Amino acid sequence: MLLFIASVYLGFWGPIPNSDELKAIRQSKSTLVYSQDKALIGSFYAVNRDPVSFDQLPEHLVQALVATEDERFYEHSGIDFMSLLRVVVKTLLMGDSSSGGGSTLTQQLAKNLFGRPDFGALSMPVNKCREMIISQRLESIYSKDEILALYLNTVSFSENTYGIAAGSQRFFNCAPKDLRIEEGAVLIGLLKANTTYNPRLHPEKSRIRRNVVLSQMQRNDHLKAEQLDSLQALPLDLDYSNLDLEGPAPYYLKQVELELKQILADKLKENGEPWDAQKDGLRVYTSLNANKQSGLRDAFRSHLANWQKKFDQHWSSKDPWSQKPAFFEKKLMASPAWKSYAAKGLSDDEIRAKLSEKHSMELFHPAGNIEREASGIDSLKHYLRLLRGASVLLDPQSGAVRAWVAGPDYRYLPYDNAKAAHTMASTVKPFVMAAALEAGEEPCEYQSAERREYPGYDDWSPRNYDGDYEGMYSMQGALKKSINTVTVAWYFKAGADKVRALAHKMGIADHWADGPSVSLGASAVSPIDLAKAYAIFANGGMEVEPYFIEKIETASGELLYHHEKRPAKRILKEETAQLMNAMLQGVSKSGTARSLHSVYGARKSWAAKTGTSQNYSDAWFVAYRPDLVSVSWMGGINPLIRFRSGALGSGSTMALPVFGKLLSKMESRITSINWPALSESQKEMLACPDYKEESLLDDLRSIFKKKEGKAVKEEEPEEPVEEEKEASWWGKIFKKKD
Repeated sequence: MLLFIASVYLGFWGPIPNSDELKAIRQSKSTLVYSQDKALIGSFYAVNRDPVSFDQLPEHLVQALVATEDERFYEHSGIDFMSLLRVVVKTLLMGDSSSGGGSTLTQQLAKNLFGRPDFGALSMPVNKCREMIISQRLESIYSKDEILALYLNTVSFSENTYGIAAGSQRFFNCAPKDLRIEEGAVLIGLLKANTTYNPRLHPEKSRIRRNVVLSQMQRNDHLKAEQLDSLQALPLDLDYSNLDLEGPAPYYLKQVELELKQILADKLKENGEPWDAQKDGLRVYTSLNANKQSGLRDAFRSHLANWQKKFDQHWSSKDPWSQKPAFFEKKLMASPAWKSYAAKGLSDDEIRAKLSEKHSMELFHPAGNIEREASGIDSLKHYLRLLRGASVLLDPQSGAVRAWVAGPDYRYLPYDNAKAAHTMASTVKPFVMAAALEAGEEPCEYQSAERREYPGYDDWSPRNYDGDYEGMYSMQGALKKSINTVTVAWYFKAGADKVRALAHKMGIADHWADGPSVSLGASAVSPIDLAKAYAIFANGGMEVEPYFIEKIETASGELLYHHEKRPAKRILKEETAQLMNAMLQGVSKSGTARSLHSVYGARKSWAAKTGTSQNYSDAWFVAYRPDLVSVSWMGGINPLIRFRSGALGSGSTMALPVFGKLLSKMESRITSINWPALSESQKEMLACPDYKEESLLDDLRSIFKKKEGKAVKEEEPEEPVEEEKEASWWGKIFKKKD
């Protein structure tokens, strides 16, 4: 026996950490991420751990730990020989395996720090001997309090959380110092078997184990009998918080992580090593405003839950892709489950049979998860039918991203819709008008709403939503009512090259389409890029770059990075931006976004634009003021996943309510800067009616100006692309349209 112990001590079975190595113990630390207002919103880690010092631990927690795991902790020097003798007698001589392992907290710490190498059949005795040697060395270097802190910072509390700080946050959403006695007992109870006694997964087992810990505390004179009775009678009251998946901003956190990697790529520590965002305990302070994020998330979820129920009723038992079954077959064969079975050599028929087998499962739904018997095919159909969406809030002056909701639920649907490109629809129209203004055109120049064919573009003939092609519109009138034919006229007047050039400068040309249909939104853009472009209007014409991170500090509090706004480049003439802002305010006052005031009670003047793509597959809403830009998109995973009418699928009904709900609760808290006053000359430039009847002189003039196309016979629109406009006063009087 002595020879065996000596062989371990001398390193025959591998080196044992010496005193210098034990003094240099450094635990990896999670990088913590905070909002603009210093609320914790998440962390990045290899091991989810945020070490705390002994003085941050409540006394009752330490008492519970020692009473339950190592009653003679303060009496031994790393090895409890009485406990060891008990184990030898009961386990080896009497065959009683319930006597425990006899390891002290210090020995458990040694195991947590250095693991247990594999030595075959001798693994247990070799590792036990190693841990005894290491524990005695630890006791000679660290105080008892330091050992307890080290232990509580290294032990696992289930669900990939390590250390008491991570465990407290996960199950009770608080710091260790704020734990109540019964909460601390739950966490200490986890140490015996952290899956078996996980309070989220097995609440009754956890409650029973908690009460055992409380009994141990009373047995060791840390609780009075009456305290024990009252504490054991308490229900298991969790405040579960998984910030990575269910925190206030999980989609935003992913963008922060990407930006953090870029920032750290060219920064080194003093020793020349690169920074590790998962181990170095950095503190990242972001641009996120916790109140705006919470408000936007709640508004988004509330509206999505309501609209998903409408969507389910709209299609009932019919699949939205029923006319194109190949869509579902392609999705099915691309699914992970199908690929997994195929890799095992199963035939298509065998795979289909496997995926048709029903079993109990939980399915995510925005209005509340559903538990039912379903097959893999049923599950895929369910998730394909779910509506998706994104909504972002951007500071147009600085580029700071204040809120970011990029999907229904990160746990089930982690795809980020705020970074994905979607068909622009009518949100592109202001950029067409801005290009015309930049080219020297006047906002009060009227354009005819007549329908035309464009022979140079395969006789393309854009249509208006309501089939009305009468009269003439000013630029503001066309924006308010989102008149397609007038927008196309402005596109040709400004010039295709100038429109494309402006789109490029404003950052929305990555997916720019060819031909005049681009003026009606045939291109695609992401919500964040669209917010960036509208921010140029909001701030008076200056370039802005969205960002997520304000500053980064090391674990010791040293400043590692601070965001500095680079010199802004002018993109638009200031007058162009001011004119566009004034005209787009009309969209919310009396245009397609008027429900922002009439339904949601907006008190301030908001510039706005709605957008609805072909077949109602994309719904957009943009609203902004000088200090805030909001962009919301709603749609499906594919254009087939859509409503079939504008009453449910238009920008004003499907996307606008997200911002409307936010505005109705906190308008005064999300914007404080007023619009700059227009000059007298700018007021004069906009002093014209939105609409006028086309006179005979206008008719004659238009005949000689038709260089782009020719008028064609009016037809009923097949696929509307924008919300219905109000009828002209002439039409109302003579009832020419419904």
